[in-house]
Amino acid sequence: MRIRTDVKLLGGIGCVLLGCSSAAFAQSSVILSGFLGAGIAYTSNVGGRSNVYESNGVLRPNTIAMQGKEDLGGGAQVLFYLGTLFTMNSGTILGAPGSLFSRESYVGLSNRYGTLTFGQQRDFMFDMTTHGYAGGYNQGLWGAHQGPFPTFGVPYVIGGSYDFDRLNGEAVNNSVKFKSASFSGLTFGAMYGFGGVAGHFGNSSASSFTVNYEFGLGGVGAAYTMAKPSTISNGNDGIRNIGVGGKYAPGQAQFSVLGTVSRNTATGAQINAIDATVSYDFSPFWNLATTYTYMGGNRVLDSVHANQIDATLTYRLSKRTSLYGTYAWQRASGNGALARINSTQTSPSSSNAQTLVGISIAHIF
Repeated sequence: MRIRTDVKLLGGIGCVLLGCSSAAFAQSSVILSGFLGAGIAYTSNVGGRSNVYESNGVLRPNTIAMQGKEDLGGGAQVLFYLGTLFTMNSGTILGAPGSLFSRESYVGLSNRYGTLTFGQQRDFMFDMTTHGYAGGYNQGLWGAHQGPFPTFGVPYVIGGSYDFDRLNGEAVNNSVKFKSASFSGLTFGAMYGFGGVAGHFGNSSASSFTVNYEFGLGGVGAAYTMAKPSTISNGNDGIRNIGVGGKYAPGQAQFSVLGTVSRNTATGAQINAIDATVSYDFSPFWNLATTYTYMGGNRVLDSVHANQIDATLTYRLSKRTSLYGTYAWQRASGNGALARINSTQTSPSSSNAQTLVGISIAHIF
């Protein structure tokens, strides 16, 4: 009889503990997500020759991410994000040698006023794309900005002007970032990346700011970033970016425009760019987006400039899987100007024109 009573007591305690445990776990979550994409692409001219190759995530980079949060009560949460970029063709992780979480890695706190995070994070120029102002939101990698500016001095990846206005997303190490909650559609933010150079607080540092306002069918926003890599004047100068954008989405159409000014403060080289995009949903399955981009360099860059047209036709097989065809054409003008569309190709065109065509599959999980 005593044994049965003890069993019942232990069972009751177990149920109580299990209930408490379930309640605790209900307040926390960890999500594994990602974007997977690949396809076949053709480039008309890469260093003087055409090229057919397997492309990697034209619309979005291949990403695996783990993110989670824990409720602290009173509307406060702890959150984290660990994301890595990789190439689908070989499984190789993209980013600096030895990097594991090459997209972003941060941890922080949030409440009703906003979110404060610490780690490796993308600055607010990238947010101009995520808000839907930049053509790259619809055109992906090929719609990000690059052109006949090999001496501009971008220190990351390839080509001297790859993603010169950071719209495609360049992470800042050792950064602290605050993003406000939405106050009747108004959001703002500030970010600082510590250079870590003893005795020189601003050396090799980065700073970024933004303000954005969403209203009804549209929105307007602005962003500023100053990043000073150690490779430019030993970290005392860098690339300064300013972006201003707007969007309007009546019904099935969306119109957006974005202007950026990018300047190398060490050399005085400057690129002014503007792109305008029209996107239209013909049905729940079909979407067509077209973007026109103009990019112009100042006298330090020999006043060369480029015009570019992008178009992406998407067919949604489901909420998570899509097939899409992408087209990009660029013509460069000016003394010795060679066309170069933003992509993973290692050389520019050998002429003033370049065309990229591709068909891809994308899956989100």
